[in-house]
Amino acid sequence: MQKFVLTFIVCAISSWALADELVQSEHAQKTLEIYTRIVGVESSKNLGNVPEIANYLAGELVAAGFAEEDVEVVPLGETASLIAKYRGDGSSGKAPILLLGHMDVVEALAKDWVRPPFELTTDGVYFYGRGTVDNKFGVAQLTSTFIRLKKEGFVPNRDLIIAFSGD
Repeated sequence: MQKFVLTFIVCAISSWALADELVQSEHAQKTLEIYTRIVGVESSKNLGNVPEIANYLAGELVAAGFAEEDVEVVPLGETASLIAKYRGDGSSGKAPILLLGHMDVVEALAKDWVRPPFELTTDGVYFYGRGTVDNKFGVAQLTSTFIRLKKEGFVPNRDLIIAFSGD
């Protein structure tokens, strides 16, 4: 029984240490940084703020080493789309993989919310804010993953393309 308890304690401590290390990883920090920034932009339709998100994400990708010609913000009236190509080596002979998301959100009135809708907040378990699930976390995660893979020198066997729409 003592051996079991000792094994359990060692495993638990190791798991907690690993979990803490993962939470503190550069990738997790970058994802949270992007997530916080884009939730903070009120990107409801007809406000004209989606280009701010698209330009911010484009700047993050270029800063991470993506060629400027592979990262394009496409203006569309009051909104915009972002298209980013992660060039592969073509060794698979297969078509590119397209990853989609959207940067806009449905309008939110602060008076209708318990927490501020355009500020990423947490209760230590969940994140709150307009678009946290639909779809700003997906946008943040895809962007930070492209950044991480680029920094690690990963070369896909075919092109990977992000297309984030504004509406």
